[in-house]
Amino acid sequence: MNIKSLLLGSAAALAAVSGAQAADAIIAAEPEPMEYVRVCDAFGTGYFYIPGTETCLKIGGYVRVQVDGRSDFDLGGVDLQDGGYRTNTRAQLQFDAKSDTELGELHSKITVRANTNGDDDFYMEESYLAIGGLRVGYFYNYFDTGLPGETFLSDGGPIAGAGYIGGDTLNNSIRYTFEGDAFSAYVQADAFDSQDGWKTDAAGNDDEIGVNALIGGAFGGVAVNLFGAYEFENEDGVVASTLTANVGPGTLGIMGVYSFGASRYWDFSEWSIGAEYAIAVTEKFSIAPGVQYWDNILYDADGDYEDGSAWRVGVTADYAITQGLALKATVNYTDVDAGALGDGDRWDGFVRLQRSF
Repeated sequence: MNIKSLLLGSAAALAAVSGAQAADAIIAAEPEPMEYVRVCDAFGTGYFYIPGTETCLKIGGYVRVQVDGRSDFDLGGVDLQDGGYRTNTRAQLQFDAKSDTELGELHSKITVRANTNGDDDFYMEESYLAIGGLRVGYFYNYFDTGLPGETFLSDGGPIAGAGYIGGDTLNNSIRYTFEGDAFSAYVQADAFDSQDGWKTDAAGNDDEIGVNALIGGAFGGVAVNLFGAYEFENEDGVVASTLTANVGPGTLGIMGVYSFGASRYWDFSEWSIGAEYAIAVTEKFSIAPGVQYWDNILYDADGDYEDGSAWRVGVTADYAITQGLALKATVNYTDVDAGALGDGDRWDGFVRLQRSF
């Protein structure tokens, strides 16, 4: 073997070793498996599993653009409300988190909202936590959620600017609900204005609490409920009922309220009745005429009703432009007879475009 052959063989051996080492150096580690977002169908559409947990989350909300209009409103020559129009854009986000536990469904809800016609910062709307039939947090009572329609003033009165104490429908509360096959019922305690400060004797507001309860049932195309509430500071209560039924081409809704005296739940009249008939003209277009009447709309310093009446008629139209985009418009007329304070009437309405998701 000559020197040349020896050198060539040594070079080849070194190259082979170097190549093997280089190949070993560039071998990549196996990638970790990626956990993709999974759809959760246990609680309805729109939920997905929060990665790494068994909690299902749903994010929803809407963007609303609305123009309101109204006429002047005076009572016996006293100007209570100037006419005109206003514009508003509202944004709302809602987060629902749900999971199954040994104690039943665990649910937490957070709702934030902002409007441009007032405080344009986001603020908390209905938000609570619930497990099984128990709910605690900040949520609405019957007078905001139980009466349908845009003509009904279920959580407001017919006299604008009269300084009602009622209509307090969103409070820190605790509720227990029983759900049966055809019947449901709940009992609830409310702390009025509890978000504003401490409840103390020195402030004179330690009894700003109330209790309310509801029992309802659904039978085929008919649903009916009975609601009752009592407020401790004003020592007065109210009962109300709502009935809805499929009648002909639409849905008929009837409501009735009787108040034993002015309270934070209701102080707009001694009693009130109303009706609405929602007609589905086409798959996308519906129209709903409505009427409401109030009797004894004035009350004294003790909360006892004594005089006056009012009635209101109107019509609301809804049009589904496309999936998730809807147009709503309403126009209403209110006539008030306030006894010794005089008479008055007004027109009001709005046009709303809303994209929900």
